[in-house]
Amino acid sequence: MIESITKCWICGEPGTSGEHKTKRSDLRSVFGEISQSKPLFYHDDKSINVPIKGLNSKRLKSSSVLCAKCNNERTQPHDKSWQQLSDGLRSIKGNLKPGRVVRTNRIFRYDTSKKMLNVHLCFLKLFGCHVVEAGVNIDVQSFSQAILNNKSHQNVYLKFGYCPSFDSTSYTEMSDIHLDDYAHDETCAFATWIYAIDGVVVNVMYSAPGEKRTGVVDSWHPKFGTNRLIVGDFGE
Repeated sequence: MIESITKCWICGEPGTSGEHKTKRSDLRSVFGEISQSKPLFYHDDKSINVPIKGLNSKRLKSSSVLCAKCNNERTQPHDKSWQQLSDGLRSIKGNLKPGRVVRTNRIFRYDTSKKMLNVHLCFLKLFGCHVVEAGVNIDVQSFSQAILNNKSHQNVYLKFGYCPSFDSTSYTEMSDIHLDDYAHDETCAFATWIYAIDGVVVNVMYSAPGEKRTGVVDSWHPKFGTNRLIVGDFGE
């Protein structure tokens, strides 16, 4: 019997590595070391309060797989840049009021544009894993090409903000993807999902060419030519 081999959606090589839905660095930063005596509790639409006793738990990882090279060597700079931005935003989260401008060159003291591109590509990897796992109608080939060529994806935007309603509770969240399809062929016109880490929120959006959506207002993209982030309101 020949076993089927799941391929890495980025490069096509055999997939052996699972990507964390919430970045491992964020989980460790918020919850510290996880163990049997100090578990964290996982919730999704099928289960609640499932104890997680280690950061390598399969429940914390996407079912879509990557090869070890793509998940580690190729995208490690992207992950490290997000870790630095995540730490920086959470250090000022009490002052992340809607409409505030965050200058990321105060977080990235050098190579700011390069590291913000890395952040974009970090969320592109998460987005691709999310799409493949959910089986939604978005072609991830353009995602993989952007990552392989170290170029931004022209149709994926990030909007940063703060949700103050969870101040008293440490938490992380990755929402489902919400889709708006074209009626004539059911291809994706717009997609949006939320990544949240202890009150700091990133709204990740895909907007098909020619689509104009209010959600993209005040979003950030490398093509805008700015490293300033306008804080969105995610309090409702």
